[in-house]
Parts: sequence; C-alpha cells; structure tokens
Amino acid sequence: MRRLFILCTCCLAVAAACASNPAARRAVLIAEADRTAKDAVAAESRLDVAKIPARSLAVLPFTVNERDTLLTPLGFGLAEFLSTDLAVSNRLVVVDRLRLDAILRELKLVDDGVTDPRGAPRVGRLIGARRLLMGSITTGRGDLVQLHARIIDVAAGTVEDEVSGEASLSRIIDAEKSLAFQLFERLGVTLTPSQRVAIEQRQTTQLAALVAFGRGSEADARGDVVGAMSAFAEATRLDASFTVARARVASPSTSADRGSGVRRVLSLTTQALNQPAAGQASEAADAALSASLSVPVVITIRVNP
Repeated sequence: MRRLFILCTCCLAVAAACASNPAARRAVLIAEADRTAKDAVAAESRLDVAKIPARSLAVLPFTVNERDTLLTPLGFGLAEFLSTDLAVSNRLVVVDRLRLDAILRELKLVDDGVTDPRGAPRVGRLIGARRLLMGSITTGRGDLVQLHARIIDVAAGTVEDEVSGEASLSRIIDAEKSLAFQLFERLGVTLTPSQRVAIEQRQTTQLAALVAFGRGSEADARGDVVGAMSAFAEATRLDASFTVARARVASPSTSADRGSGVRRVLSLTTQALNQPAAGQASEAADAALSASLSVPVVITIRVNP
C-alpha cells in the first residue's frame, strides 16, 4: 500500500507540473500523438478511406526548392496560419497540426515534405483527412514571393488545379490571405461577412517575428519542444501584439487536453504498479520530465500503529 500511495502521489505531482508548465504539457501531447501515429501506420492496411469525414482537410507545410533559412520556416508558419484561416468556416474540419506533424515524423517527411501528389493520399489516409492541401513557396521578380497550392482528394485520387498568391516578402501574409479566399471558393464554401473579416486580420506585420514563429512551427513539427518554445518567445519579443505567438508560448490547453494528460499520467501509474520498481519510465514520461523543470515533491505517509 505504501508503494501504491507513493506512486500515485508522484504521478499526480507530475500531472500538476505538466498542467502548469507549457513545455511539459506540450511534450506529453506530442508523445501521445507519436504513439497514435505509430498505431495508424501499423494498422494502415485496415484503414477505410470511405469512413474519412468528407469535410476533413489538412494543410501540409509549404515546401521550397532548396532549404532556405528564411523561406523554409515561413513554409511551416504560413501553413499554420492557413490552417487557422480555413478552420474559420464550420463547413470544413481542419485536422489538428499535432496529429499531422506526428504522422510526418513517423513517415520521416518533416525535412523533405510531401512533394509528389501520388504520395499524398497515403498521408491523408493516415491522418484522417479527405482532402490534403499541398503548397510550395517560390521567389519571383525582385522581392516578390509566390505561394502555390493544390488540393488532393484522398479518396478519388484527383488533383485540383493550382491556385496561387503573390506579394512582396515583407507582406507575404497578404499572399496567404489571398490563397485562403481562393481555396474557400474552390471548395465551394461561402463565407459570412464576419468570417471574411476574421480571415483578413494579419497575425503580424513584422517579417522577423513571422520568421521566428515559423522556426517555432518547424521545431514543433520535429518534436523539439524546447526549440519551439524559444522561437515562439522570440516572436513575441519582436512583436508584442503577435497574439498567436503569445498563445503558443503560454500553450493554453483545452479541458480535453488537460484531461488527456491526466489520464495518461494515471495510465503510467497503472503500468508502474504492474512492473518492477526499477523498470524504466515510458518515453512520454521522459519527454514530459525532460522538458520541464524539476519539481520537488513532498510526500507524507501516516501509518496507523
């Protein structure tokens, strides 16, 4: 009973630490997503495309021809902005980036991205998206930058005609907004005036802050929690009004996320009780603890004589 009490108390302390530490909480969620991704790949042959919700859609990171310290992180950050803009309409169900990133890590596609439309349906099946949006960034005349995107129907295997947006590098978000409105039109989604206003809002007007945010999104896609938090913090330092970056630093979780984290910690408790005391902790626990500061835990056990 003493061992049970100590294990439960320690795990609840870890749960409390994760709830108050954004990096630790994010590490636990990433570890959970990675396990889900592994399960999805293992069960790939049994996946039924017909059961994927028709309105589901996922936005892959924009690719660039060559790795570029400026454009590559922008490809990750702009994809995140585009996902948020497309999610404004309730007629679309945009796949959570946590799940998408986990699948890309499992398939080792974070570095190279998905560049061949023929390989896109597999990614769509694994993440549960009926449509995949594949995009790229190219440079044009002077300081012009172009965003290109195509929609792949995972079930039908068809590829829509390309849509594109263009803007100067310093106003690249304008190109992302143009792309969003074109995609809504292509998908047959009519926006309300308030939805259009919401999408038109620029997350930041400072290129340096946007690049820092993109580095955070890229680090997040790699599962690098510490690097992601550092980059998001840099974005907020460069632009104090960058609310999206501030939210990522705080990493607020929904009640569902918090419940998931606590359930996972309690699950670890059950596993520990059925294993020798000297057994190794799971990867999820290691990730959560390594990403957080050490938390002193005081345990008081009263034993009746």
